[in-house]
Amino acid sequence: MDIAHALVKRRSLLAVLTIATSIGVGWGVTKTSIDPRSDAILPEDDPYAAQVEAVEADFPRNRSALFTFIAPDGDIFNREALTAMEALHARFGEVQSAVAVGSLVNYRLNPVDETQYGRQYLLPPVDSLSDDELAQVRDIALADEDLVKTQLARDGDMALAAFKYRPSGEGLAERLDIARSVVALRDRLREDYPGVEIYVLGNDLFELDSYNAQIKDRNNLAPLVALATTVLLWLCLNSLVYALCTLAVSFLAILLTIGTVGWSGFAFNQISNMGPLVVLTIAMAHGIHIIAIYLQGLHEGLTKIDALEHSVRLNLQPVTLATVTTGMGFLSLNYCSSAGIYGFGNAVAIGVFWAYLVTLTLLPALIMWVPTRRIPRPLGVRGMIRRVSALVTQRGNALFWGLSLIIVVCLAMLPLNKVDFDRFEFIDKDSDFHRVITALAEKIGNDQSLVYAIDSGEYYGIANPEFMLEIERFADWLEEQPDVGLVNSYVGMLKTLNEAENDNDEAWHVLPDDNLQVIDYLVGYQLVQEIEPHLEPIFDPEYTTVRVVVGTSNLSNVQLLELNQRIEAWHSNNINPDYRVLHGSNTILYARLNDTISRQLLEGFTVSFLLITLTMLVGLRSVRYGLISIAPNLLPPAVVFGVWGLFVGQLSPYILMLFSISIGLVVDDSVHVLSKYMAARKAGKNPDEAVRYSLDKAGSAITITTAALAMGTFILVFSNTYYYQNVALMLTPIIVVALLLDVLFLPPLLVKLDNMFARPDQVSA
Repeated sequence: MDIAHALVKRRSLLAVLTIATSIGVGWGVTKTSIDPRSDAILPEDDPYAAQVEAVEADFPRNRSALFTFIAPDGDIFNREALTAMEALHARFGEVQSAVAVGSLVNYRLNPVDETQYGRQYLLPPVDSLSDDELAQVRDIALADEDLVKTQLARDGDMALAAFKYRPSGEGLAERLDIARSVVALRDRLREDYPGVEIYVLGNDLFELDSYNAQIKDRNNLAPLVALATTVLLWLCLNSLVYALCTLAVSFLAILLTIGTVGWSGFAFNQISNMGPLVVLTIAMAHGIHIIAIYLQGLHEGLTKIDALEHSVRLNLQPVTLATVTTGMGFLSLNYCSSAGIYGFGNAVAIGVFWAYLVTLTLLPALIMWVPTRRIPRPLGVRGMIRRVSALVTQRGNALFWGLSLIIVVCLAMLPLNKVDFDRFEFIDKDSDFHRVITALAEKIGNDQSLVYAIDSGEYYGIANPEFMLEIERFADWLEEQPDVGLVNSYVGMLKTLNEAENDNDEAWHVLPDDNLQVIDYLVGYQLVQEIEPHLEPIFDPEYTTVRVVVGTSNLSNVQLLELNQRIEAWHSNNINPDYRVLHGSNTILYARLNDTISRQLLEGFTVSFLLITLTMLVGLRSVRYGLISIAPNLLPPAVVFGVWGLFVGQLSPYILMLFSISIGLVVDDSVHVLSKYMAARKAGKNPDEAVRYSLDKAGSAITITTAALAMGTFILVFSNTYYYQNVALMLTPIIVVALLLDVLFLPPLLVKLDNMFARPDQVSA
């Protein structure tokens, strides 16, 4: 008994087993979770990652949010804006776990201004100020270099307020609840002060935006894709019932996929969240091929059983090959150490397996349950396919050379692409982040920072004069660098405190030489830092390690890496080797994403390409046709990436992974064309006749599946994240170009090569 006959004969039993399995595995949906952390996309094997983790153990991340006040009229020192800041201070307790808030309202004047103006704080109560006094406050603030480097735009139209809170634990639910309470306070301030633009951002709010974007995409995009593709199949198959059969198979494939991920304990992240949508389109593609050939058989006079068995037998090899190659393409993403990428690859690979299994075990039963009182004619595109077939037969040589020229031109444009990455592409494009990050870079600067931790190697070692001098030389050198806007280190704090301790005499703006005095300053800073929102820990509790924060702005990833290389080279050559220097923030990890992930993706692509080629050679049982299959699978992404290089030119590593996975996706169409062509050649048809046969049998189905796949991916344009929009703009044309090459380029290529090398009865040599 062959496999096709067994699948059709045992269809009812297989359908029951499939449904039962779906219930058990699908229960894992209740165990799924979402990981909205931006860190989830970072490579896990970056050598700097261990350094960052070690530093964060000594310097835990500060839980804070940054409120941004922007004056539309260009002057933040107006009564409404300043009153809004006062309201933030008065109402900060409305935020869960709030500790303190710092802004212009409680900004302490420097000792000179304090003496001159007779007050400790920059801003007295706003309602007590005259217009002249407001103008004076503005002048004082804009003249304060420390203030305009950290909290105030130089043109005076934007001010920042740091908001600190202290969660009771590290749980995601608590962080999201705190972020929601921060957003709620922001919204209430907006209502009360409509004349001021108020935004807020922070790591936990970043997670909330990412979480909300994923939920919106899952709740809105998935039903939209299902509805759109169902309507498309209804129109193409000319039958709502068969369209719903395909949808049912796809739904079960998605249920099994999500359930498997849930049982595995892995969380969906920004990228793997898209996996179920990919599974939906792949499952629909399998179903369309089987239904299309089945209906052709009915119109040719076959019984339901014979037509179904014929369809399953004809499609079994190409569907199996497409499943294996697609799975390989996605599994190759495991070469990448980013959980965002390999999680996506594994989720889709799991889904590809379930889509294949459900298509073969459930769809035959569903098809047989559909009555055949009226046999639909799903081949609305057959007229177009016949014209394409005639064109290929009559103008094959012109098509081959014309498309070859276009392909060569597109390949020549590939080097125009440059790999770059922006971490903020993963959040809602309309969120506060995109507005504020841009404003920070333009108006204040220092929106990027490199952090270094220097370990003295001994308890209380940071009070050692030799160590302090080393840090002072390091800080002085950093301040001389043209692309560094701010250097924050404990030596600057010690100098300032030492000056204040000696009646604000500038001559005392030096490092103290008394160890006990240094320790006294450090203890005092520690106490103030606990309640002052703008102050972050710059030394660890055991006084062995210090942090140096290097603020910069508007640097690309390449420029950040160049700056880091200069800094590494300097401290390697100038700082005592007994003092260990570590990277202390994820900024450097994000900057290194381009090189790290691009290299890993290239390794994965190379392996998957070789395995896919080997699979095609074995699956088609032909060296010639297996090698020929490379062209229509490799060229579509190459062509689209070439055009992208001409018009856009920027690729994030997460877009670059489409090159790997698209090869597995587009194999489906070429496999069906090749398998039908080979069957015709084995039956004794000449190359031109075999082309007409393959296009007649596979052309309609691959056109419908391409339309469904293209529609499913194009709908991602409506996603809430820029990343998914780029996926839609890249993957949709790759799928369409793959179809065009499969029907316009592959057939002339087959005819040309077969006429050159093959006898009609030799197609497996």
